[in-house]
Amino acid sequence: MPPSALRVHLALITVSVLFGANYVFTKRILATVPPVAWIMLRIMAATLIIVPLAMLLRRASRKGSNSGNGSGTDWPRPRLLVGLFVAAFFGVFANHVLWTEGMALTTPEHSAVINACIPTWTLIIAVIAGQERLGWRRIAAIVAALLGVQYLLGIDHLLFGERTAADPDDRGASLLGDALTLVNGMSFAVHLVIMRRLGRNLNPWLSTAIMFVMASMMVGAWCGPQVQSADLEAVLTPPTLWFALYAVFFATVLTYLLNTWALRHTHSSQVALYINVQPLVAATLH
Repeated sequence: MPPSALRVHLALITVSVLFGANYVFTKRILATVPPVAWIMLRIMAATLIIVPLAMLLRRASRKGSNSGNGSGTDWPRPRLLVGLFVAAFFGVFANHVLWTEGMALTTPEHSAVINACIPTWTLIIAVIAGQERLGWRRIAAIVAALLGVQYLLGIDHLLFGERTAADPDDRGASLLGDALTLVNGMSFAVHLVIMRRLGRNLNPWLSTAIMFVMASMMVGAWCGPQVQSADLEAVLTPPTLWFALYAVFFATVLTYLLNTWALRHTHSSQVALYINVQPLVAATLH
């Protein structure tokens, strides 16, 4: 029996609120921890939590199945594993690398506003993939969204460096940081579309665990040689430790589990739409 629409919407808004706070907390973590170290520590710590938790949730879902055939709870076939690898690359590895490196070079407000374009990228990619249709109203919405984000960011200021005292919230923002965040949004949009297609045939808990194991290997190869023991000590020192625990438990483990579950029961563009809540949360906490 599918969950109610209310449960799906509550899951999605919870994800956006939790991740909205993470913009501010991650900026504070990056004040003491290099981006490459935080990327690896965050993904690997989340993997150590997600894998056993996913196994417990998977077992519970198998016991609760009325069909008795284990549909959606069995180990993925090789073709689906390839799809999960691609989804892990775009939605976990590239998403975290680009977003964290971007956050180190821009402000929480800029990052949150740029990621408000994720619903737009998701819709465009879903249309290309044949999952959704593009009418004139959606075209108009896409144009309006892109123009609105350009206005909010003050792209002309970033390009030409025309900062004034009237722009205090934009101090610390850079074109490179915003560009990395923009590509991060596109990468996560690809992930949403892929998982929407794969999610119908996969257990959400098991697929999330598999993606994080794959992503851990990716970040280990990419970040491992650059991480030092002093970076771990910095993460374990309060108050950075409290921000890190929030980022791992709430903004990673819980958000990815809920997102993957929700994608089984609604369109990828609807999942992405809730990202528009994140700038409000980030601006409120900053």
